[in-house]
Amino acid sequence: MPVAAQVLIAGTLFSRLGDTLASLGLVLHAADRDIRFGVTEVMLAELIPTVLAAPLIGSVVDRFSARAVCLWALLAQALALGAATAVGGFHARVALVALSALAGVASVAAGFKMLPAVSGEKHTGRANSLLTAGLSVAGLIGPPLAGFLNSRWGTPVLLAVDAASFLVLAGCTMLAVPNTVDVAIGRRPATRLADGYRALRDAPVVGTLMPALAAAMVATSIENVAGVYYLRDVVNGDDTVFGLFLATWALGSVPGALLAGRARWADRHTLLIVGGVTGIAVGLLLTGLIPVAAVIFPLFLIAGFGNGACNVGLRNAVHARVPAEVHGSAWACFQALSRSCIGVGYLLGTPNSVVSSQGQVIISGVIPLVAMVWAALVFVRRRESTVSEPSS
Repeated sequence: MPVAAQVLIAGTLFSRLGDTLASLGLVLHAADRDIRFGVTEVMLAELIPTVLAAPLIGSVVDRFSARAVCLWALLAQALALGAATAVGGFHARVALVALSALAGVASVAAGFKMLPAVSGEKHTGRANSLLTAGLSVAGLIGPPLAGFLNSRWGTPVLLAVDAASFLVLAGCTMLAVPNTVDVAIGRRPATRLADGYRALRDAPVVGTLMPALAAAMVATSIENVAGVYYLRDVVNGDDTVFGLFLATWALGSVPGALLAGRARWADRHTLLIVGGVTGIAVGLLLTGLIPVAAVIFPLFLIAGFGNGACNVGLRNAVHARVPAEVHGSAWACFQALSRSCIGVGYLLGTPNSVVSSQGQVIISGVIPLVAMVWAALVFVRRRESTVSEPSS
């Protein structure tokens, strides 16, 4: 894989680690100060801007130079997080984080668009594999590192690290993507807000499996909330074992992502996505049905493995099946869809008097299984329709 792609991936991973530190820093600050609805405020600040503005921002990425859009967006993110370190009010900091999240839609979409240009078509699958595996590692080390740094130096330091991480990524982008590379990145002079959603819907494999992917995102988000209560009950409130559960999922996703990047697997988009979603569904369903810690650990490994493989399969499918000139819009719109699913999952996973936390985890496994059955029926119907068409 070209060195330029490795540089871009390394910068992206460092930036994602910075995002984790800043987000958790604000969550810990809200919890420490007992700010009412503070944790929810942080989560909504990261969700809502993406959902509302993604189509518009994606069209900007496709209309102009992806490199230029990425660099300007990263600068805006660095300035927003830098300002957040200087202000003292919690709500002002959250507002600046929301502004950074808004600019982040552009930088992420532009980064997705640039990756094939710097890695080459032959190595795009491998690049997506390494990036996805690295993001899992960042998600694994980010929370404990955030807790340590926050206890030592406080939230402003975490925000400052995040601001610096965007500058690092900007430097990596300038090194990896020279001005001349922009010629190779598809552009679309005239774009419409619905282009990204339309591209996802019409793309082979991606469009058919999008409901299953959405179901998987809703399911994992339900478990993220309900699992806090259910899994802690399983281990009698032992937070160390609970933390190991979460780490196990992340550990499983690393080999799943790496395997999906191997040459023999990189082009098998349908198998990676279907197998990945099935692994997530089975892992969550059995986790809810069998409240035994020794059983849940391997189930989380399986679910995490499926999560990693599915993520790589999706990125590869969008890169391969969606026209390059709408990669920015498509990926920005996928961000909006994923954040919407996450928000729905958080709501469904919130404790209530109707369904127990164990029942919510069981439901989180059923949802993607049902979606996979529906996707299989669609595939069968389309195949039958193709076979029955008369040849001319």
